[in-house]
Amino acid sequence: LDCVQCYLGPHGGLDAARGPEMSTAQIRGVLDQAAAAGCLKLLITGGEPMIRDDFAQVYRHARTRGMVVTVFTNGTLVSDEITELFMELPPLMVEITLYGATAGTHDAVTGVTGSFRKSVDGIEYLLTRGIGVGLKTMLMTLNRHELQAMKAMAVDYGTKFRFDPLLFPRFNGDRAVLDLRVPPPEAVEKEMEDRDSLRAWREYYEDRKDLPPSDRLYNCGAGLTSFHIDPYGSLHPCLMTPWYGYDVLRDSFEVAWEAVAAMRELKPGEGYQCGSCSNRVLCGLCPALAMLEQGTEEGLSEYVCAFGDLRREAIQQRV
Repeated sequence: LDCVQCYLGPHGGLDAARGPEMSTAQIRGVLDQAAAAGCLKLLITGGEPMIRDDFAQVYRHARTRGMVVTVFTNGTLVSDEITELFMELPPLMVEITLYGATAGTHDAVTGVTGSFRKSVDGIEYLLTRGIGVGLKTMLMTLNRHELQAMKAMAVDYGTKFRFDPLLFPRFNGDRAVLDLRVPPPEAVEKEMEDRDSLRAWREYYEDRKDLPPSDRLYNCGAGLTSFHIDPYGSLHPCLMTPWYGYDVLRDSFEVAWEAVAAMRELKPGEGYQCGSCSNRVLCGLCPALAMLEQGTEEGLSEYVCAFGDLRREAIQQRV
């Protein structure tokens, strides 16, 4: 596996022949419709969103329409122009992904020599100008030995830090990335190793542990309070559900929204265990991820289940 950076999205190898991405005018039009429909928060992500020549125009348009904007980026393309724009119209947060605390590890993951240095330069450039920055990583066998060092970098920078251990196959079916999964016991140990993280997990669980069983397949915000629009103008309930889509350029945002929101009514068949499982608020339950790993939205992932059991055990036993 030469490169696992952005291995999944925005389209995981499915859209190579889909044609051109939306034009600046088309994106502005979609943003106008979304804002008129009540969209308040916008996440601009990729791939790498700053690779588009019109990134600044799109960002400015969203902010001037009153949207609260978060940007996910690798930080390598942060420029004077973009930084000045962020100073004029501040984002809620610029989240930058690190894949290691050293150039050797980070660049091995991205497959790009020098990418670590460029990402760090971008982080520091934004911070010196007062832009809110958050750091994150995907935990994998390639970088688990540097997780503490990445956390230390965030502390030194005065930024928030988060990590995610749940790796899943690509949309095109490639399962090679599963070889990079960190075993659940090790990953949960890292999640719960400091008081703040343990307290956050405990509070999260206490707030949600009494949720009643659900008879619906999807119980998240996808298609209810959130949506994803890919570079080609297809609206989906979320990034992880490309099989539910509607061309927002063909009709309108509202028509596309109503079309994809129908997935909220999907109900699983008999024998589906996850809807009534007491660990479902802890395991990372997601029918879309089950589809990627098991080939069905009702699939049961032993890897995911292990996280639910181990997180609950840690929350209940640790002080």
